[in-house]
Amino acid sequence: MKQKLALLLATGFYVGFIKGAPGTYASILTGAAIFIIQRLGHRIAPELYVGVLCLVTVLGVLASDGVSRSRGSDDPSFVVVDEIAGQMTALLFVPVTLVNTMAGIALFRAFDIWKPLGIRRLEKLKDGVGIMADDLAAGFLSCLILHTVNWSFSQ
Repeated sequence: MKQKLALLLATGFYVGFIKGAPGTYASILTGAAIFIIQRLGHRIAPELYVGVLCLVTVLGVLASDGVSRSRGSDDPSFVVVDEIAGQMTALLFVPVTLVNTMAGIALFRAFDIWKPLGIRRLEKLKDGVGIMADDLAAGFLSCLILHTVNWSFSQ
């Protein structure tokens, strides 16, 4: 049962098994969920958002570690909880607009694939931490750019 729960969480409720680009699908679904929840008038309190992000990250480390070990792979492509946490990080405290959401998804996917500024080195960290760390860093870089652009347009 533990392995089934780990697989459920690591694959983003099985989104990771969709053929094509599972990481991109997980990012789009995460960004869309954040946008829709916030735009429907259910403003997510910053403390709750950070709490959920921390929970997703901790559970992601544990689940991705368990799944990668059981499958004998360092970072299986169907493990997408790292993209979920990274996308949440990219949109952290960013004003909720369609443009920001789309830009956040695009920036995060670009940085997650390209891995600039030493982000690739984070993949070498052990087990689930390595699976999650590079995506969190890509999300942080995306978030920094989004905040800088939003700030510059508000001046």
